[in-house]
Amino acid sequence: MGFLEKAEERIEAAVHSLFSRFSKAELQPVEITQAVRSAMDLAAKTDAAGSTVVPHRYLIVVHPNDAQRVSPAILSAIRAEIARYAAGRNFRLVGPLELNISIDEKMQKGRVRVGSAPVDTSANWQPVLLAGGQRFELKLGTSSVGRDEQADVAIDDRGLSRFHFEIAWNGEVAAVRDLNSTNGTFLDGVRVTELVLQSGSKITAGRTEFEFQLLALAGESNE
Repeated sequence: MGFLEKAEERIEAAVHSLFSRFSKAELQPVEITQAVRSAMDLAAKTDAAGSTVVPHRYLIVVHPNDAQRVSPAILSAIRAEIARYAAGRNFRLVGPLELNISIDEKMQKGRVRVGSAPVDTSANWQPVLLAGGQRFELKLGTSSVGRDEQADVAIDDRGLSRFHFEIAWNGEVAAVRDLNSTNGTFLDGVRVTELVLQSGSKITAGRTEFEFQLLALAGESNE
C-alpha cells in the first residue's frame, strides 16, 4: 500500500504516527499543534450515524531537550487550540481531550512524533466511489481509477488519464494519490498529490466528479 503505510504506523501497537517536517533546532508549540492536528485528521472515522469520530488521547514524543520547553501552560494552550480545531471541523471526540508528553532520546531535536489511540466505531466499513449514478466498491489495498479498461474503476471520460489516480484503503484509513495524470486530481476543489480522505470527500478528475463514501456494513462489527 506504499504511501498509506505512513498512516498505519503504531505506538504501543495502536497509534497513528506522523513526523513534522520542520528543520529548526528548537521545537515550537505551533509545530506540536500542527502535528496533533495531522494525527487527528489521519485517525478520523465516520460512524454509522455519519458523524466524524476522532481519538481523544494523543501521545507527543519529543527529544528530552524539547520536552523541558513544553511547560504545563504551553501544553494547556495546545490542548485548547486542538479542541477549537476539532470543533471547527465538526469532529466528535470519543472522550475528554488528553495530550501527554513522552521523551525519546533517539528523537532528533526539533522534531515531534504524535500518536493517537485508535477509534472503535463498532462497524466494518466498505469504501465506495460514486460517479455518474454508479457505485464502485473499492478493495482492500489500492484501487486504480482511469479510462483504461484495466483500471479497477474504469470511466469513459477522455479527460481522464489511462490510470489517473488511485485510492488506498487499509480497513481503517483511506487516501487518494494522483498517478502523474495529465490534468491533475482535485480533492474538494484543491489540486493534490496525495491526501487522506474523509467520507463525503469530492474528487474531481477529468470531466468527472467522484464522491468518496464509507458505508457501514450492516450486521457486522470489528470484533
